[in-house]
Amino acid sequence: MYKRIIVAVASTLFILLAFLAVIITDLYDRDFPEAINVESRLTLDFSESGYSINEAFATLKELDAHWDLGLVKVAPDLENDDDSQIFVALSDKKPLTTFTWFGGNDVGQIVHNDRLETSYPDGFYLVTNETKHLGEVEDALRHAGVKVSRTDASIFDSLKFVVWEKGFSAAVLASFALIATLALFWLSLRARGRALRVLGGSPTIRIQMQDLSGFGIALIVSAFAVALVSAGYVGIFHGWMYVGTFLKALISLEVAVLVVSLLAALIMSATAWPSATMIATRQPAVKSLRSAAIVIQALTFLLVVSAAGPSWSAYKHSSAMADEMAQWKQLADQVALVFATDMDDMERMEPQIGELVKDAESQDEVALSYTYTQDMIMPGDFGEYSVVSFVNQNWLDVVTKHASEQAVTSVPYNDIPDDLIQMIQGQVDLLSRENSEDLLAQFQFLQPVDGFQLPVAQGGGGERLHFVDDALVVVVPSLYDTFNDSSLTSMASSRNLTFTGVTATQQLLINHDLDVQSLRDSGFNGELNVAYIAEDGILQAQFAAYVVWLQNLALMALIVAFSVATAISALITALLKAKHDFPLRLAGHSWRRILQSRVMKELLVGVGLVCLVILFQGVNEIESILVVAVYGFVVVPLSHLFTTRWCFNGVSRRRI
Repeated sequence: MYKRIIVAVASTLFILLAFLAVIITDLYDRDFPEAINVESRLTLDFSESGYSINEAFATLKELDAHWDLGLVKVAPDLENDDDSQIFVALSDKKPLTTFTWFGGNDVGQIVHNDRLETSYPDGFYLVTNETKHLGEVEDALRHAGVKVSRTDASIFDSLKFVVWEKGFSAAVLASFALIATLALFWLSLRARGRALRVLGGSPTIRIQMQDLSGFGIALIVSAFAVALVSAGYVGIFHGWMYVGTFLKALISLEVAVLVVSLLAALIMSATAWPSATMIATRQPAVKSLRSAAIVIQALTFLLVVSAAGPSWSAYKHSSAMADEMAQWKQLADQVALVFATDMDDMERMEPQIGELVKDAESQDEVALSYTYTQDMIMPGDFGEYSVVSFVNQNWLDVVTKHASEQAVTSVPYNDIPDDLIQMIQGQVDLLSRENSEDLLAQFQFLQPVDGFQLPVAQGGGGERLHFVDDALVVVVPSLYDTFNDSSLTSMASSRNLTFTGVTATQQLLINHDLDVQSLRDSGFNGELNVAYIAEDGILQAQFAAYVVWLQNLALMALIVAFSVATAISALITALLKAKHDFPLRLAGHSWRRILQSRVMKELLVGVGLVCLVILFQGVNEIESILVVAVYGFVVVPLSHLFTTRWCFNGVSRRRI
């Protein structure tokens, strides 16, 4: 029976590790898609090589063919207006195929190298064939002045990244807490038999090996069962090709837990070895474990209370993260211009960029969000607002099109602080192409309604979005009429100007002689590329969702660990107090009176630990902390009541 309890509790731990292994496998497959046998990834930068675009691709094709690398370049899908990627094969002999990833239903495809005609050689390249000569390829490219960074596929690198990531530390702590309580539980069960074997003269090593082997077998059984079931789940629902990678991650975690478990059991066993005096005086064999039980109970309670606030906060914000994911997906077809050129070429492009923006604006295919934050050095105070964002109506339409109700509301001009108006006027003076005073009168001032977080792009770095509910939104009537060509070019280069659809944006570049071939004919050395703005944000939101799930699973594991530790500590106390409690109960004393002093001591310590956590974490999540604390304050007296009654019945029947 007791081994079944250990197997059940250990299974909770290994299920937590299985979920962690799923996350690791997903992250690993994003970097090295197993469906196309990726073994290594190269990051190449030709900016200092002196190669032209054609020469760079010719060199890569030659190296790929000579060493049979199976190189594919990661690039956006320019033929479909979505945020998907394609993998362009450099070799004509590379089979063209489609595949899926571990974590979703998205379909990737390897396409012909004619897609490289409008691409730039910098970026990521995946090696899908031989890697044994990859060192020679790196040397050849570096000798030509190319910056090369190589990353080899390793599930253990992904494992280390996740285990040491701050957001996943709760799962690691929960694992250690469960390990300690399981070891304590096992030793408390074996304490009496071990004392008898010591009294009988059995060798210490033999006793230790018997105890640890029984504990280890129980853990191995649960680890094997969880691995078998989870591997079947991965194979059926994700694909059998991923089972090997998943099992590498899971078995590595399980082996680490098994080693630490046995080590913890060995340390506690050595420190709680039954002494001759204890045996001679017929003291309960578990007395030597009392100190360890009290420490583990206190630590697990402290961990539960400490984890309650972050877990509840993450849970409350899970809906906000879902909204953020939805916002990112609304921006999935928005692309930005990437300037692979020097400053001189960029200045020469300014008039063409201005005309391109004017053309895109006439078709409602360009959006602006340029946001000033309080971290920037800005004149004046923002007042009640955390950010001030210049946007156009198209941006608002994109980010609010799925809002169930009105997302923004008007702000009266007279309600805006004078310092803020002067700051806005100063920025318009600096960036505009015409009389800024006339422009300011045409601006609309809005703010998000309560409960709605509006995504706005960081000024000078549009790939970073802020989701805020206290923004002052300044809606400009016309991008081309408001901002001069230099400002529009700067905003485009910093991704504060985004365009709708890859195909439409490519056509705009062609119409305004900004495509690769036209730039070459005009004597430009650089080029303009198109990149999606939402891809990294979607991945970050998915990663945050993983953290939420794992934090809440870790909290559940900590609660289990605390419950087990509390029960063991109460049992040890009940055994030690049995000679005291039995006559008092026979004399008619109530259980409440018998248990009052020992329960109050633990509750007072618990109150102190709760106050300590609140002192360090603040009162923002005090409700969740108090809820978990109440659970602890209920478990403690119930554990003492049940274990003391069990001991009383055992003494009555002469079993203790």
